[in-house]
Amino acid sequence: MKKIILTVILVICLGAVAFSLWKLWGFYQFYHKGKKEYDQLTEYVKEEKAEESTEGQAEGEKKDKCPVTVDFEGLRKVNPDVVGWLHIPDTGINYPIVQTKDNDFYLHRTFKKENSYIGAIFLDAVCKSDFGSFNNIIYGHNLKNGEMFGHLKGLYDKNYNSEADFKKHPKVWVITPNDNREYLIFAAREINVEKDMDVYTVEFPGYEEYRTFLDDQMKKSQYDTKVIPSEKKSMITLSTCTSRTEEGRFIVQATRIQ
Repeated sequence: MKKIILTVILVICLGAVAFSLWKLWGFYQFYHKGKKEYDQLTEYVKEEKAEESTEGQAEGEKKDKCPVTVDFEGLRKVNPDVVGWLHIPDTGINYPIVQTKDNDFYLHRTFKKENSYIGAIFLDAVCKSDFGSFNNIIYGHNLKNGEMFGHLKGLYDKNYNSEADFKKHPKVWVITPNDNREYLIFAAREINVEKDMDVYTVEFPGYEEYRTFLDDQMKKSQYDTKVIPSEKKSMITLSTCTSRTEEGRFIVQATRIQ
């Protein structure tokens, strides 16, 4: 009887190990398949030679030439939900942005609408598709292999980086079918979605309320970036989950400069 019990326990343990290995293999397959898909999508993007224009710009707000051009006609043939392309130079963050009627669809679907927990980079459903809202919120998963928004914390979280490192990547580009939008990062921090839902406010009654919101975000930022966003300019909020708590999110906020 003792041998039978030990054999049963051994079989259960081996089964658990086999199931764990099968799950890990499935995760690896998802990672690999998703990465391959997004690598292929960069075929629709051409990198340009970096050029900077200082005309009429304050220190730290010098306008650059857009570092990439995007073939939106080609991308629309793959997925008509595409509304833009997100690019942070020299970081690996270089992805198409999609938008649909709810914020659940692309949580576990790739740009090609393939089922995958790596998801896609997507614009909040209530935001204007031309990024004309006061606060344009862009979501992406925090993947351990660095894909999607997996690099955000490593780049802009004070727990991982010095202020000098933070300033090495101060700009975010959102390329749309109609224009190239350059943003300058003015705040970054970790939030609790249950306590800081104001971060996800998209529209404001007027410039005065928007100004109050911007000042509050600067005050709460991990860094004093010395960037003062204008209430006359729209902004973006990059949002990703954290591994610390279920309610935790890491956000990077940037104001438009052109």
